[in-house]
Amino acid sequence: MNNAFDSWQNSHQDRINKFLKKKLHNSNTQNTIHEATAYALLNGGKRFRALLIYAIGEINATDKTNLDFIAASIEIIHAYSLTHDDLPDMDDDPLRRGLPSCHIKYGASQAILAGDGLQSLAFEFLVSPNLCINDEKKIDLITYLSKAIGINGMVYGQSLDMECSNKEIDIKLLEKIQRKKTGELIHAACKMSYSISNFFEPSVQENISKLAYLLGQLYQITDDILDSTSTSENLGKTSGKDQKDNKATYVSILGVVKSKKIKEGFYFEIKKLVKKIPGNTQILNHLIDKIYARDY
Repeated sequence: MNNAFDSWQNSHQDRINKFLKKKLHNSNTQNTIHEATAYALLNGGKRFRALLIYAIGEINATDKTNLDFIAASIEIIHAYSLTHDDLPDMDDDPLRRGLPSCHIKYGASQAILAGDGLQSLAFEFLVSPNLCINDEKKIDLITYLSKAIGINGMVYGQSLDMECSNKEIDIKLLEKIQRKKTGELIHAACKMSYSISNFFEPSVQENISKLAYLLGQLYQITDDILDSTSTSENLGKTSGKDQKDNKATYVSILGVVKSKKIKEGFYFEIKKLVKKIPGNTQILNHLIDKIYARDY
């Protein structure tokens, strides 16, 4: 257990949660859609993507006030994707973060609208006058994020995932699905964080991009293993659902033992890439260790 890293993690989870809560509650209007949106965004979560943005920022001591806006936009997009993912016509999951999913609490129509509202809100953060970077960099951020979540990115991955339910697929197609569905947003988070660094180097950006996609794979294969081996109470969502829905995962194709070996391989490849990145990577290293060891 690393007490310094645990303190860093707790303080930055608290930082992004306070930032999101403050920005979301700025409106004096309170109605069903505002309640559903707040419910989808603020009810727990590991904030892993936000932590990753701050950890990348630690490499060159990037201004954390600017990182807040990027972290918020990524976490909001993630919340939107989960809200839509849980819907009856998608994964049909009644449980999210240990609580009823947004559509269970507010109905499917309000959950769809909450997701739509969150998606647009994410881009508001990237054009905020309080995000103190030049307009060209803001355009870059918007471009990175929109490409990551669109019909060639996260949405495409979700579509492929649905199309391949109840079908036998190979590892190559599974990796494509997971790269798009999970990896693209993680890649955008890392790229956006590093892109506003005062010490930007294209070669470092390339290694961070490789690291980000591998992190996406590490995160997803861990989810696959936990879905098969953990409980709903521990995960905060329905366990065993991949098998029940006949979804292709590393575990369904290779089994738990081989999946754990592949997971270990991803981890060591990531650690090798971190060594190629100049600057303060101590926090990033600890975060990667935490992601590898997570059990929920």
